[in-house]
Amino acid sequence: MKVFLNGFWAVAAKEALHIVRDRLTLALLITVPIVQLLLFGFAIDLHPKNLPTALVAHENDKFVDRAVEELEAVGYFKIVKRTDDLALAERWLATSRVQFILELPENLGFQAVTGQQPSINLIVDASDPAASIIATQAAQTRYAEAAASQPLRIRLNIERRYNPDGASRLFIVPGLLGVVLTLTLVLLGAFSLVRERERGSFETMILLPVPRAAILLGKTAPYFLLGCALFVVLLICCSVLLGLPWHGISPALATAVVLFVSANLALGTALSLLARNQMQAMQLGVFFYLPSMLLSGFMFPFHGMPAWAQGIGTLLPLTHFLRVVRGILLKNLPDGAVWRLLWPIALFALLASLLAVTLFRRGTKQ
Repeated sequence: MKVFLNGFWAVAAKEALHIVRDRLTLALLITVPIVQLLLFGFAIDLHPKNLPTALVAHENDKFVDRAVEELEAVGYFKIVKRTDDLALAERWLATSRVQFILELPENLGFQAVTGQQPSINLIVDASDPAASIIATQAAQTRYAEAAASQPLRIRLNIERRYNPDGASRLFIVPGLLGVVLTLTLVLLGAFSLVRERERGSFETMILLPVPRAAILLGKTAPYFLLGCALFVVLLICCSVLLGLPWHGISPALATAVVLFVSANLALGTALSLLARNQMQAMQLGVFFYLPSMLLSGFMFPFHGMPAWAQGIGTLLPLTHFLRVVRGILLKNLPDGAVWRLLWPIALFALLASLLAVTLFRRGTKQ
């Protein structure tokens, strides 16, 4: 027993010393659970309020104000844009800039004065059932109660777009394409160079008589092709097995995939150069993957999060890639509308690549 206890305490003390000395691993072990707790506690809301809504109105009078007040009094809607062009508002809806459109008739005031019952339309982006069902039900209840108690009796018509049946899989499945690519590519990139360090072949590799940029590109090129092929395979599986609408790979979708794969691989490579071992690389990858999954709009409504969480989510490439994929597959967005959604992904890929190159140069000089 004495020998057992002595051996136990010796091994435990050695392992504790390793943990204390490995400051990056220790910091990540403490930080990741705290970040997860804060995100779930403060950023995630299953009943989102103040969802962005566009107002289509041709007049500016008290009747328009009354209709808007009734909608915003529900708590789920907030008018953030106004226009008299329905086509423009529908483009905002298709590109996820707004979640709803409140369309008022041109003669709303005349109908109200003459005692008629005006009919207004609430056009809903139903691709995300979690963000639309509760809000539309609350709006219907509010207008029904207002019509029974106020002189201005408004009839509310609901028009659901993109996913009228509210099938959750049509919202989740396109998001899975981006989530799976993020997890796979960031971890592959994070393990690529740190594995060479652990095997002791990193120094040999950088002594090869080739440019260092060629070494870095050569390490990531197979993973880049793997990521693009993986997207195509997943897209085919989703279409055949899960009934996801697919109209073919357009030039805009192909460009989005190339940029997204490059962004995640570049970041993974940068994390690989920061980490000292594969455990640290995996923890750094999870540290990036967790906010990406929670703050991108994959699982929870993006517009339902507080402003600071939306700000963080806007910096993540997955947020914009999900809008592109869902826009193309569910909303049949034309390439002209998709191109304008790609620049944040391209910017992230550029910055991540510059970071990886800088860290690689520093690492090869030491």
